[in-house]
Amino acid sequence: MSPPSDHVPRTPDRRASTHALFTAFRSLTGGRLQSPTPSPSPSTSSATNTPARTSSLSALRPASLASPHSADGTQVTSQKTGRPVTGGPPELDALITQLDRSHPFSERAPVVDKICAILEDYPVQNILGLWSVASDLLLPEQPDEVAEAGYKLLQSCASLSNLASIERTVFFDAATLRKYDHFFGRRLDVVTTLTHDGRDIGSCESAIVSFVLTSLDSCFRASRDAFNKRKTKVNGKSSLASLPQEAQDMFRAFQYAIDICKFNAKVFSDDDLDLLLRRTVAICKGTSYRPDVECGIKLFDTIITYVHVPIKSLRPCLEVLCEIHKRIPDYQDQAWNTLSNLFRSHVGQAAISMLLHMLMDGPTREVLEDEHLKKRLLSAYKGTTQVLRLLLLEDGRNELPKVPMSLLFPALKASISVSGSQMEDIVIDLIDTVLAQESMRDLLLAESDLRDMLDVIAICAERRDDGLRAGTTLATQDWESAKKETLERQPSPRENGLSNSSRYLARMWSIAYSPFVGKLEEADNASRPHDNSPHSKSISRRDADDSVFQVLAKLDRISDALDFVQREAVMELFLRLAHRISDSTAERAVRYFAAERYLHPANEDWLELCRRVVASIFNDTTRPRSLRMLTLQSLRETHHAVELLCASEIVSQCEELLLDRIEIEEDIDVLQALVDFAMDVADQASVARFRHIVQVLKERLDRPSPSSTTASPSWQSHPFMVKEDGRSPCNVITCAYVRLFTRSVTHSAQKTRILYELLREVAGSDKYAHDARLSALKLLFRLRADARHAVMVSSSSEGQRIAAELCRTEETAVAYEKIEEGTPGDHIKSDDATSWREQRKTSGSSPHSSLNRHTGRSTAPGGRVSKPIPPLWMYPGPKGLPEEPPHESSRVVFSHVDSSRYPLSEDILDMEITLWLELIISLLQRPSDWEIYSYVLVHLGPQLSNQALVRSCVVQLRMLRSVLCEQVRNASFHEPPPHTLLKKADVAVCLFHILTVIISYHEYFEKSEEDDLVKAFLQGIVQWDTTSKWCIHALSVCCFEIPLSVSKSLDSIVQKMSQIITKPATAIHILEFLTSIARLPELYKNFREDEFKLVFGVCFRYLQHIRDQRGRSANGGLLHSSHRTLRHSGASRDFTASSDPNAMKPRSAEDDLPQYLYSLAYHVITFWFMALKMEDRPKQIPWITRNLYYTDSSGRQVMEEQGQVILDIMSMVAYTDRDETTRDDNFAKPGDGEIWKKTWIVGNAFVTIETAARTGVSVVTTRRPCGTRFIKVQPLLGSPPRHQVPITVGLASEAFYSDKYTGILPDDIFQSFYAPLDLSNPPIPLQDDESTRRAIATFDRIATVDNYKVGLIYIGEGQTDEREIFMNDIGSPAYTSFLCDLGTLCRLKGAKFNTGGLDTREDMDGEFTYCWRDRCTELVFHIPTMMPTNRDDEMTYPNKKRHIGNDFVNIIFNDSGLPYNFDTFPSQFNYVHIVISPESRASFVNRRVDADPDGRNRYYKVQAISKPGFPDISPAVETKILCGKHLAGYCRLIAINAVVFSSVWFIREGGESISSWRNRLRAIKQLRERYGAHDAHAAHPPMASPSSPAGSPGLSSPPSREQNLVSTFQRMSVATHITDGTSRSSISSSSHDV
Repeated sequence: MSPPSDHVPRTPDRRASTHALFTAFRSLTGGRLQSPTPSPSPSTSSATNTPARTSSLSALRPASLASPHSADGTQVTSQKTGRPVTGGPPELDALITQLDRSHPFSERAPVVDKICAILEDYPVQNILGLWSVASDLLLPEQPDEVAEAGYKLLQSCASLSNLASIERTVFFDAATLRKYDHFFGRRLDVVTTLTHDGRDIGSCESAIVSFVLTSLDSCFRASRDAFNKRKTKVNGKSSLASLPQEAQDMFRAFQYAIDICKFNAKVFSDDDLDLLLRRTVAICKGTSYRPDVECGIKLFDTIITYVHVPIKSLRPCLEVLCEIHKRIPDYQDQAWNTLSNLFRSHVGQAAISMLLHMLMDGPTREVLEDEHLKKRLLSAYKGTTQVLRLLLLEDGRNELPKVPMSLLFPALKASISVSGSQMEDIVIDLIDTVLAQESMRDLLLAESDLRDMLDVIAICAERRDDGLRAGTTLATQDWESAKKETLERQPSPRENGLSNSSRYLARMWSIAYSPFVGKLEEADNASRPHDNSPHSKSISRRDADDSVFQVLAKLDRISDALDFVQREAVMELFLRLAHRISDSTAERAVRYFAAERYLHPANEDWLELCRRVVASIFNDTTRPRSLRMLTLQSLRETHHAVELLCASEIVSQCEELLLDRIEIEEDIDVLQALVDFAMDVADQASVARFRHIVQVLKERLDRPSPSSTTASPSWQSHPFMVKEDGRSPCNVITCAYVRLFTRSVTHSAQKTRILYELLREVAGSDKYAHDARLSALKLLFRLRADARHAVMVSSSSEGQRIAAELCRTEETAVAYEKIEEGTPGDHIKSDDATSWREQRKTSGSSPHSSLNRHTGRSTAPGGRVSKPIPPLWMYPGPKGLPEEPPHESSRVVFSHVDSSRYPLSEDILDMEITLWLELIISLLQRPSDWEIYSYVLVHLGPQLSNQALVRSCVVQLRMLRSVLCEQVRNASFHEPPPHTLLKKADVAVCLFHILTVIISYHEYFEKSEEDDLVKAFLQGIVQWDTTSKWCIHALSVCCFEIPLSVSKSLDSIVQKMSQIITKPATAIHILEFLTSIARLPELYKNFREDEFKLVFGVCFRYLQHIRDQRGRSANGGLLHSSHRTLRHSGASRDFTASSDPNAMKPRSAEDDLPQYLYSLAYHVITFWFMALKMEDRPKQIPWITRNLYYTDSSGRQVMEEQGQVILDIMSMVAYTDRDETTRDDNFAKPGDGEIWKKTWIVGNAFVTIETAARTGVSVVTTRRPCGTRFIKVQPLLGSPPRHQVPITVGLASEAFYSDKYTGILPDDIFQSFYAPLDLSNPPIPLQDDESTRRAIATFDRIATVDNYKVGLIYIGEGQTDEREIFMNDIGSPAYTSFLCDLGTLCRLKGAKFNTGGLDTREDMDGEFTYCWRDRCTELVFHIPTMMPTNRDDEMTYPNKKRHIGNDFVNIIFNDSGLPYNFDTFPSQFNYVHIVISPESRASFVNRRVDADPDGRNRYYKVQAISKPGFPDISPAVETKILCGKHLAGYCRLIAINAVVFSSVWFIREGGESISSWRNRLRAIKQLRERYGAHDAHAAHPPMASPSSPAGSPGLSSPPSREQNLVSTFQRMSVATHITDGTSRSSISSSSHDV
């Protein structure tokens, strides 16, 4: 590189300088050369190859003169032999004489000073003469003080201007004679002066290089020695004194060398330059004084710039410059500038090659054995690599050459051959630089083989890992020690500061994870004691600032541009360094291996590769879940292929790769995926392999939980030992068992047996997590059996209704999130805390009720509110089972196997449900966790309803009954924890529900056990408010199933009910229960008169309670809301029209319920009066009549309409059980005379008498509110006494013997019955006019019984579609038997009763239907299977739909084997569906071949399902179990109750509809009011004249022969209608639009 123009050296030609030197010498001395110059010092002579320069002036003297040695080692004869010194003052000569060496130094020293002063002031000439006298002063043997004077004189001589070349030469030689004294500075001053700061070296050209080299060497040694000597110890710390002079000399020597190189570049040969460069390298390496290094860098730069660097000097120069660049940050820029100049020079490419070869050569054996040399070499390597990185960063810019890729990576690989060099960071940075440069990447991509680069990356990363691992091991040991110390010395929680051990613990934590160690991510062995996988002991370092991470990321980015071979090598590297690559890179690697089929058996090393993938990526718990799941999915695909292609042993090895991870996996989702894999494998595996996999899962299941070391009290709230998503690892395993069970139960008996045992163990053991136990219970409680006892898993747990009682449904759940928003320290009053409880007592049990449970909290002992804990399970919960179970029953697993007929084998499993029931009993007895206990309470009943499942568990069923009855009797069952906001009564509800189901197993019980059941329900009626209705409903089932036990305790039952009849929440259930019992005479056949009075007393007590409520309401406002026992959605209005605007505001069903109950109480009185023995009825009439009267607000004794009709029915049935009469239209013969007819209003009845006037034969028709009675009367006429005067006056005398003779009028017959007339309330005769006849005809059309219509639908096997169901024209034998028990088959055509809209003319709705009737109620059933069915007729469906769709209540006989959906039959008017389902599913064929095809001895489930918003008041709201022979009777009773209430509900929007009996009573009263006003003016109405049949209105007149068509005697029930706007008219039979 050319030097700058202003620094061009002015060095004269070397030969010309020598010639001038000799010429000058001859002219001055005239002598000849005597001897050569003394040999240079060893260091100098061996350091340079410069040609021998000519002798100095002191060596040139006349041979004739002998003199002492001069300063250059020659002898001078006399000063006078040369030219005289001129130009000075006169005294100069004298001083020169005094300076002669013959004088002692003490005399010569002052002379030197004087001469120096003269030389400074005078231009002295021929100065050599003067110096020849004093040259001995600088002889090597002279002491320092003498030499100092000599240097002083020499400096003054050299400072003279216009010195001749020979003079300069002599002075240079003199200055360099003493090479190693302490006056280098003076020598350098002389040389600098002589050479004009290195610019003019003509007089010393041949010696200048030697001087420079000698000066650098001597100054470095002097400087180093000076520094070593000046080190002192101060307070035990090393320090340096002030800067020594030798250091300054070193600096000046460097500066002079730089000047020489800059201005006299041609003076250096390659050997000179090599020697100079090596000497500088040695100084830079050996100095401890950094300015020396800086000067060395400047010298290097000067040589590179103004001279050149020989090839043989490149390596040491590069080594030292690179080392400086690496080790001394302050000089990095200077070193890099120097290196840049070197690389820009003509040897730049050679320099780069040298750099690479420095790395490639590697260390020698001697270097490796010498630690010092090894360290220096590694330091050089680091510097070299760093310089290469900078070159790569420049990428050819700034005239710098490019680094060849073909040599770079082999060189780097060689450079890291020595371990422990810490070269890895620099090498990785260099590779990162290569990958960061686009042009470098292009060159890299052009390389066909990337193995060296990838090997370098791998080695560097692994060495880093080794170092990190070693450091982490030490830190971990300290951490564990500190942790143990902290645990042993746990500070008090009240201490504010950290204890010493805590501080130490924190310090060790910071050490273990300090930046020097790196960001380590490894498993905590303390929290994962079972994690023994290889990866758990490795180190993961995926810091974005980590250089290895960055290099791998850059490789990832260019991987798509690589060819196949290169990509394969890169992916192999990724897998090798999987713990260092990013998540995206790891994902790419996994996808690559999967897509390229490396994990496929087609690849020879697929199994080993799979192991590596599992160990390095999948087992790395620091990886994101999605990546691990992707890896798992890829391995599962591999497994699928392996299953098809490989041997079973290989398949097992592949499976174990994932199965081995299950025990130690902590991530819930990953564990779930692993378990899914294990489950799929086990599902298809042999039984032996299945056992192994199940055992693997069991080991994970049994792994101790690290979250708690001590067991918490079992009845406390559940601890949250679950992960962030709410699942515990234990539950994941249990769910796998559940899924395997649902898959295996249909075909594998042995697998099912294994799983059944495991699930029972999980469900019954407290050591497992609560959610796991619940998962096991969810399956076990869904076990069902079909009619063949084949086990299946139900898709529904069937427990929603009872779950509402424990607040486990969405509608009833406590709003925890709202409670948690409140202030923890809020206080509430005790009455507020229980307010929701009181409200719940009167709110019924409808699942549509919100129960307002969020309004209360449990109160802690300190008065503060304890926050409720969210439950683990809700109904139906997010998912019932992990997967949908199969619909078909098992072919190999049975709940009951008759071993005598079917011997057991390995392929047939008897489920041993007895073990499961025994576990349930233990869970009910021991204080298990509330979540478990509550789940058992809710779901045990629905499971027991499947009798086919527990048929063989007689002992356990009896034990269960005994345990539950004892717990109820002693109230010894468990109480809910406070956080649930529940009471003990809520648990009792669940127990009574279970006992209700157990009733169906009474055939296995002794009579005493049946009695015990009834007594338990009897106790529950009064012990807890919330259990009353449940026990009453249970007793209604007992009435059918165990009637003897009910009959035995019936008096006690009534007695208990009388105690709680005034409670609105139970009144409706009590009254309906009493109504039902009245229709079951076998229950009360042994009742005595007092016991009947007790029943009447229950009703009268309730009636009085309601009257009192009305009185308080009239005085104090509206009726209190405590009567609200039903809940529904939507508003309703008052049933009675009113002019009061306030009366039209919306009212709910709760407001009208007391009126319904009020009427229901009269219903009970009616039925139970008719239930009395006929001889006892008259005795009760006075007592009942007195109680029917009550005192109103004005103090009057009044009787309501309901009481009046009761009086009427009592009078009608008091003396007869045969009250059905019919009219005889042919009661009179033609000879009996003309028919006369007359009607009176007598009391609350119409009395119509039709009389044949001649003979008096009469028909008396008594129309009463409760019925119409016909009596035929015929006077027993006889001949008058012989002595009687014949009647010859009047009509009789005129026509006595004619056909028109009128001898007896209706009035005569009437007065025969009413002779002692009550003149205060006389009978009112009605006028025989059109209006009267029309009124009576209308009255006759009012039915005398309550007419209702109920649909009855059959659903065949597997049917769910409405249209398909309506196409059924036949049902099962059990359905047919049910029909026959439900009513009587009646012909529709010509029917005289109300058919509920069925056609009675053309058989359009079928020929027959079933009907049922008692003395108060009539039911007509709409039965689609009995209606015309033609699949090709489009009208078949709508014809059936118009009847079913308009029925308020439908009975659904569900033989589909599927859960019933209320929306199967969409309709606006269907309010209640009474669903009948067999307790065990069976196909149509199985039922046909059953030993009991009619199903009379089988049991059925009955449930009343209501339309949303409709109140749930039916006893069958919760499923009841009844025997087939009792099914029709029970369903008929609940259907009557449901249809009556539905009729009320339908007209709730307004208007008034009264019962038939009351309607008839009102019709009678209306005519009384019409005609009674006229009769009030005459106490005695005028008698009609007997002369004329058409006499005055008071006379009877013969009617036309047209007879009024009156239906057969019918009677209506006040009990089944609702008063005051709560019932529809019974004469209405029109249909409603759907």
